[in-house]
Amino acid sequence: MKNYYEILEVDEKASQEVIDKAYRVLAKKYHPDLQEDKNKKIAEEKIKSLNEAYDVLSKPEKRKSYDAKRQIEKQNEERKKQAQQQNYVNNISSVYANQYANIQRQTEKDKQANKILKKEYKKELRRLRIKGFFKKVIATVSVLIVLFIICFVVYQIPFVKNWIYSLYEDNFIIKAIVDAIS
Repeated sequence: MKNYYEILEVDEKASQEVIDKAYRVLAKKYHPDLQEDKNKKIAEEKIKSLNEAYDVLSKPEKRKSYDAKRQIEKQNEERKKQAQQQNYVNNISSVYANQYANIQRQTEKDKQANKILKKEYKKELRRLRIKGFFKKVIATVSVLIVLFIICFVVYQIPFVKNWIYSLYEDNFIIKAIVDAIS
């Protein structure tokens, strides 16, 4: 629906005198005979719109009917805007609800994955500790065996054997320790 008030460039509450004056001024401004050749078509269309608007707004019954139709149209537009706004709000709400649900699901998956990782980490840590313990035991036993072999071989040499006996006999601390052990 055309807005006749905008066409006549007046307010919706304008008096009849204001409407008459606005029509006369605009009719004179856009009269086709006063326009250049290239603007005559546009001026003719503008004059038709001005005449139509003035015809409706200059007659009280037509103006009341037009205002009632405009009011209904405004109400319908307002309802559409409110419906669009509500739709928008509902869409945004559903988007946020879906995002929140997705985040909750992902958080739960992450918690489950973390539990599994912790369990596996503890298993691996235990395995590495046991493996490290066995490596230490094997290293210690190997060192002791090597020391025993070295001592046995060295003890078999007569010069070393005599030196160890003399060390035992001459040193009272070593003698006390050996006697305490045996």
